[in-house]
This record gives sequence, structure tokens and C-alpha cells, in this order.
Amino acid sequence: MRACDGAVLIALGCASCASGSVEAPCRPTTLPHYPEGSTYLGVHGGPRQNDVVACDTSEAFQRAWHALQGYAIAQPNTFSPDGAATYVTTSQPTPDDCTVWALRTEDGATVWCRDEPGAIGGSITVDANGHLFLTVEGALLSLDAAGTTRWRTALTDAAGAPVGAYGVHLTPEGHLATVTATGRLMLGDVLAELDLPEAFGLLASLPAPTLGFDDLIPPAVAEDFARVFGPEQGLLAIFSGAGATWTDNTVAIDADGRLYAVGVGADAASGAVVQIRQGGAGGAASAPQLSAGWRMPTVAGSASSPSISPDGRWLKVTDGNSVAALVAPESADASARIADVAACDANTDADPDPAVCAPAYVVPLRSGPAAGASPVLDDAEHYLWDVQLADLLNVDTPDVRRLDGDTTVWSTTLPDDAQWTSVLTLTDRHVLGTSSTLADSGERLLSIELPSTAQHAFTVLDRRDGSVVFLAPIPDDSTSTVTVGPDGSAYVTLLGLVSGFALDTPITGGLIAFRPTPP
Repeated sequence: MRACDGAVLIALGCASCASGSVEAPCRPTTLPHYPEGSTYLGVHGGPRQNDVVACDTSEAFQRAWHALQGYAIAQPNTFSPDGAATYVTTSQPTPDDCTVWALRTEDGATVWCRDEPGAIGGSITVDANGHLFLTVEGALLSLDAAGTTRWRTALTDAAGAPVGAYGVHLTPEGHLATVTATGRLMLGDVLAELDLPEAFGLLASLPAPTLGFDDLIPPAVAEDFARVFGPEQGLLAIFSGAGATWTDNTVAIDADGRLYAVGVGADAASGAVVQIRQGGAGGAASAPQLSAGWRMPTVAGSASSPSISPDGRWLKVTDGNSVAALVAPESADASARIADVAACDANTDADPDPAVCAPAYVVPLRSGPAAGASPVLDDAEHYLWDVQLADLLNVDTPDVRRLDGDTTVWSTTLPDDAQWTSVLTLTDRHVLGTSSTLADSGERLLSIELPSTAQHAFTVLDRRDGSVVFLAPIPDDSTSTVTVGPDGSAYVTLLGLVSGFALDTPITGGLIAFRPTPP
């Protein structure tokens, strides 16, 4: 572990660190075992993964700082209980670089950092005690707020070989929940586990395609990615959903402690969302037992974690990601599928088989598979965004849509041919994310049009009608998630996938903080 020059390793995450505390105008309802009033709790915001932050965010922001330039960030940053520190995972450009960071929210200065290969795939979950939990290469790891190891548990497949996982959440009973690439669902430090492929009669994984994602990348693009990601770039295929495994789709958890995961189906053409139930004679809190609930069939391939509405009724996922869809997204059979959880639990959905959940709504994706999860709210209100790595110059489809079920309420086409290029974060009044404007280079790789340059902006929309209310230039696209801090600041994580594909725009990377501007 490394500290910044002159820094004292203090437990910034502890509740007693009043000297580093910040004002807290954004205080959403606290979920069990998370820090009181925390605004962002892990991958896609929290265990329900709907990217909703119950805050009345500003309509204008001012850039405060830009930290970790030269490092790509694929998942959202999270916060210490007092809001004085933010935690983030990054790429590892060289083997001795840090990948796990604690930064001061005041100025972005490094408090401590650690070298943990594989950390980039998940964000850091923080509990009410200020303890940190994350997935790293072949392990589930817990740190204290000073960055010191508390414990490390190996993650393995059915044969005992090391296996990956991306991200953790806390259940209502306080147990960690994660799923490995081969479908091993775990609660806590192996407190309980369930082999999802075995329990549901599904595949653990599919053979790697003969044409890999990295095989498509031209040398100029590969060099840009290698500079910030390091020599191992296979993770890009997983982020796009081209990998046929049970990750990077993080487990979603509803208020009753039921868990949901998305992964491989019964054959190469199918996928599935599965529901896992908790029980046990001593109660789920003391002696949880996991069992199979129902499954919802999907088209093979997903870059989308399941999203659950705040009231727990609606479950949403998108599908159809594959290597073929990367090359020709218009040919993909990709949809957003929304299940009525109560109907599927009671077997009153459209499928008579109690083990199968038929979606209540299926909304075709207009430009091809989604590159990440998207929100669903009460009354089946949900939002969709589109960006295609193989079709970056297509500006013919709307960039962001709000729907009620399968009915479009509004759709937004961004000005100046910009495209939405990040996961959507919803606040009480706004949609937060990044947008990108691209120039055609005239060069192609197979059917892929390569941009020459890419210009990016932190972008805020009005949730009522989708209109643009704020733009601020940033060096890269996020692709991941814009987070909101306890003081109402917005934090833009920069992955740079779109920058990387632009021949003349280098990836900058890093984390940018924007302070709200008073009206």
C-alpha cells in the first residue's frame, strides 16, 4: 500500500473524522448496513442497481479537480461514511501501478493506494463501519479505511481453479453477495453459496469465440488502449458483453433479500436472468440457505446487470451482446426485458411454468445491444441509452429515451450530432452522464467506422422532457457511471472507450469532480 507524500494514513472512512466532513444536502434514505445517507453504494448505485440517486441535483456545475490522469476507470467511485474520501478502482498501465485508490473529496489528493490486479472490474462497497469490500483477481477482498487488509477469500470455480468476479453488494441482512464468472453465487465469506448453472440447468460458460474483440482493434487504437490499460485488454470484451460468462453482471438484491443474476442460458443462443431465494431454519440473517427461484430466458449475451425498481416490483435487463453484434449491431436481436416480479413469484405471468418468468414488456433496442445497464423505476418507468462501438458515427437514432412499459414518453437527440456515451444516473430532476461528438476519419475496419477525433462533455438532462440543461467539456467519455457525492458534487469517471477508438484523440483517463453552482 502506498500513501501520498507527507500524508498520514488515517481512517478517513470512520464516522469520527469530523475534520474531513462535508456539507450533506443530499441525504437519501439509508439502506441497511450501508453508511447513513450514502449517495452511491457500488456498481449501478446500490444493491437494486437502478442507478437512482434520491437527490435534488444542481442544474449547473463547476469543475473542481481532475485526479488519476493516465488511468482508465470502468466502474463508479464510492464514498466514506463521512464523505471526506472517495474510493475508486482503475486500470494498471504497468505491473507496479496502483489499482485501488482512496482520494480526498476536497481536492482529489491521494490518501493511499494499493496494487491489486483485476480490481478495475468492480467498484468498492463501503459498509456503515467504513470497511471496504471489492473483488480483485481471483479473490474477494476486505480493507479497513486506512487501506489495510482485513481478510481475503479466494474465488474459485467448481474444480477449485481461480475465477473472476466483478463487484459486491450488501444484502438486507448485511451479507456480501457476489457471483463469479462461472456462476458461483456467494454470500459473505462463503457463508452460503449456490452453483447457478447446476441449480437452474444452465451452462457455466461458453467457449471463447474464434474472432475475439481485440482481434478487431487496429494498431493505432490498440496502442492507445495499451497506454492506459496495460498489455491485457481482454477486459474490453467483457465490458461490451461479448464474453459468455456470468459477469460483468453484478448481483442485484431486492428489499426482501432475493438475489438476481444474469448469465449464460441452456445453449449457445440463449441467456437467462435467474432469481435466488434465501431461507433457513435460523433465518437468513444467521444461517442463510440459497435456493433456485424462477428464471427469465433472454437472448445470449448481456452487458447489463439486472436493475430492480425502488418498490421491488419490476426487474429489467438488456441482452443480445456478442462478438457478431459488435461487428454488425444492426443484425443483433437485442431487447430490454422487464419482468413483473410479483406476477412471476405468483406464477400469474404469461408463462404457465412456475420455473419460468415471462417478461411483461419487451422493448427492442433500436441501434443494437446496450453497452451497460439502464434504470427502471416504479410503474415500469424506465430509460434507455444507445452507443455502439461498431457504429459510433450513427446519429440517426435517439440518444436517450424514457418509456413507461413499452410506451415512449420522450426521446432526446443531442445537439450537434453528439451521442450519449455513459450509463444513465437518475436524480430527482435530472439525468447525468457523458456525451461525445465524433468526426469521421474515412477509415474502416471490416464494417466498423473509425472516428478521427472525439470531443466529450459532462451532460445533464431534465428528466421531465429530456432537454439538455448543462454541458461541460471533459477529455474522455465515461461509458460507466457519473456519481453524486453527499455534498451534491458530481464525479465523472473516465474510461475512454470512445476516445480510444478515435484515431487522433488519446485516452486521458481519471476522475473529475464537479461542484454544484448555486442558482
